[in-house]
Amino acid sequence: TAGSGSCAACPSNSASAAGSADCACDAGHSGVEAIECGGSCGCSGSLAPGGVISDGEGDYSDNANCSWIISGTNPSVSFTSFSTESGYDRVYVEECGNAGFSSGVVALATLSGTPALATYTATKQYLRVRFTSDSSGTRSGFTASWRSELFGPCDACMAGTYKAVAGAGARTA
Repeated sequence: TAGSGSCAACPSNSASAAGSADCACDAGHSGVEAIECGGSCGCSGSLAPGGVISDGEGDYSDNANCSWIISGTNPSVSFTSFSTESGYDRVYVEECGNAGFSSGVVALATLSGTPALATYTATKQYLRVRFTSDSSGTRSGFTASWRSELFGPCDACMAGTYKAVAGAGARTA
């Protein structure tokens, strides 16, 4: 991929357009979404290798429970604004080798209040940002940019049985 001063190879069965920092699977191949999200904050998965996550517009709600899982090589999140009810409403940044975060979860940060804005980069394939709030007291919340250097391998679709479908968990050219 072409980028800001450095280049990295796209995974097998994918390529990038001249001047683009994004890899895309070749025709007939599919890859995994770079981000999946869930919970009460509202969001949608994305095939892009980067973007923005937040708890939503304005003050976040009581009893929020949100998560974003970024996958790929060196997934990272950089907080650009942050203000939660100190000690009660928290953002957890974690990494793991499996998408289900069922075992081997490593905490990178637990953030609350108005911490210094920072970037967190996972050394494993998955980085999760979890946001929880209690039943009273809210603030403006947080905004963060996320990035994943590569979205993962592009696997061939089985001819005559399956086809790659954009927006359905597959990344296609």
